[in-house]
Amino acid sequence: MATVTVRPDRVEPQLLPVGRRAVLPIRVLVVFNSVALYGMERQVIELFDLLRPEVEPHFLLSYTTRRRQLPLLVEIERRGLKHSFFSDQTDWPKIGRPRSLRHAWRMIAALYKGNRDVLHCARGCDAIYLPAWGYGFFALLAASYAWLVGKRVVYCFHDLPHRWHPWLRVISTLVTHCVHLTRFGYDFAVHTNPYLARKNTTVCATRTQSQRLCDPDSSVRPALEGKRNLLFIGQLTYIKGFDILLDAFHMLASSYPDVHLQVLGTSPDEQQVRDRVASMGLESRVHLWGYRENVNDFLDMAYAYIQSSPPSRVHEAFGRGATEAMACAVPVICFRSGALREIVVHEGTGLICEEDDAACLARNICRLLDNRQLRSSCASGALSRYQSLYSDEVIRKHWIQFFSYFRSDAGISRLSREPAAQ
Repeated sequence: MATVTVRPDRVEPQLLPVGRRAVLPIRVLVVFNSVALYGMERQVIELFDLLRPEVEPHFLLSYTTRRRQLPLLVEIERRGLKHSFFSDQTDWPKIGRPRSLRHAWRMIAALYKGNRDVLHCARGCDAIYLPAWGYGFFALLAASYAWLVGKRVVYCFHDLPHRWHPWLRVISTLVTHCVHLTRFGYDFAVHTNPYLARKNTTVCATRTQSQRLCDPDSSVRPALEGKRNLLFIGQLTYIKGFDILLDAFHMLASSYPDVHLQVLGTSPDEQQVRDRVASMGLESRVHLWGYRENVNDFLDMAYAYIQSSPPSRVHEAFGRGATEAMACAVPVICFRSGALREIVVHEGTGLICEEDDAACLARNICRLLDNRQLRSSCASGALSRYQSLYSDEVIRKHWIQFFSYFRSDAGISRLSREPAAQ
């Protein structure tokens, strides 16, 4: 099989005018050896798409995405983002505790090849961006090289560290700058890993792509018209509290015959989900749409957005679905899970459930259904908060300012160790 190139394109980047002078865009290598296209991956792709042309990203992908033509690669190609591939023509083993000497050898070989690939790409870039700590295993050589030549290594906490983790500490020693998506995320990460307080840090919310790059689905609106639609977007899993949402909806369904639950997402066991919906007698009221590219078709017809992640199971690092709903003036009902308590304003942009159970969620849904004035004020408040904190213009300004510090050592020194206010 032919060798896969891993070097970025050597075409000279276009000069950007700044005042009376021209500057080169900041070239950022995004280590992206995921193969799935979930919330985190979308956030990273959409963020760097937004930052062009001032920031020129180059994505280093697993070759599996090309071999299987996975949605992750399709999304990157559709947006015209520069990319190349790791030399993993056959799947590399997942890095972890070896099960045998042969498995250990395969992991060592994969780490060597992966580090070599990232190092080759890093030579043509100004900074390295790591969206997950596990990706850092493949960037050890490149991060060391960056330290030697004065380049920057950025680690973004798209997922929160729920406990002290020795490998995160190893990776963090080579990271020059940490980015947290919310102030809660910073406080939580530092509480569990105190050494992170010594890192250069900033707080920048990520992008919410409220307008998908696809045509509207003409079949959606007729299916949703004439109903008060509650919307859930995400994986139908225990950690996301989908079972709690079903229980809550079952409690209120008989009292609100015009209310329907629209569910966008996939489950590891779809049949089990369908069987549970059927056992509750909700087949005609709970609509399982599966994965949908264009969520705006549903947000436009949503009465409220439900984010049912309970804090007893997960602390959300951001809350992409909530901000997407706010962008469409849809009130959000959620639990006090992680950063959701920072994004959603109780009785201002939606309702936050104080108790971690289905009964509390059902009560808050009923409150929004029964109080038209409350829903109207939360809808306008949600849109206003989105425009002031999470719109493309605001997010772009914050991230461009962050990366602009990489142009000179003088600028770097101005980055505070204490995270800036959002």
